[in-house]
Amino acid sequence: MTSATGSSSLEAPHAARRSAFTLVELVIAISVLGILTGIAVPAITSVQRERLAREPVNALLILAREVRLRAMKEQRPYQIVFDSSGFKAARFFQPYGGIEEFETLRVKLEEAVREQEIIEASRARGIDLNEGLQEPDLKREEVERGLQFYESVEFDPSLRVSLKVWDEVDWVNLSGGEFRRWIFQPSGMCEPMRIRVEADDSFFEIEFHPLTADVKSERSWVE
Repeated sequence: MTSATGSSSLEAPHAARRSAFTLVELVIAISVLGILTGIAVPAITSVQRERLAREPVNALLILAREVRLRAMKEQRPYQIVFDSSGFKAARFFQPYGGIEEFETLRVKLEEAVREQEIIEASRARGIDLNEGLQEPDLKREEVERGLQFYESVEFDPSLRVSLKVWDEVDWVNLSGGEFRRWIFQPSGMCEPMRIRVEADDSFFEIEFHPLTADVKSERSWVE
């Protein structure tokens, strides 16, 4: 039987079969998709590992620039101290102090700011509490000049962080309980310093320029 178009009705089922996927074609398509996925997933994982290693270094670069500007503006030395938990920045007070001085400073600053807030709130109500409260250790003008500055950044527990400060030959692994101090002078100069951050099969290493606290060189590797 022939249709009005001149084609046989017996050809229709055959045409429908040609428009469908065969089992072989489906297997090939799934195989190609699996190969592409196998290529994409490691690439995405590598990017994530590199990002994880870069994050603390980027945060350190931003903080180093701020600390340097503060040291120059206030004409007082500043410092960034590193330990296994992360790094902290503040004014440079005690040349031979340990990492515990930062916790003491943090508590002291919080108390001073809290007392100042109470005094100012009382003055706004017409009450003078200066006679009833002990004067804070940090005067208002010192707070405004930046004495209250305290910043901290924590390391991801999965990262391994090592430093080379000044003329050290070997890398110092901070996970061993060591700490290092990075000093910024009022002239804008800082000690030469390198930091290496490792995360699984990747690492990111950066060297800071002692004159500008900016990036002098960097290298990274991701498997």
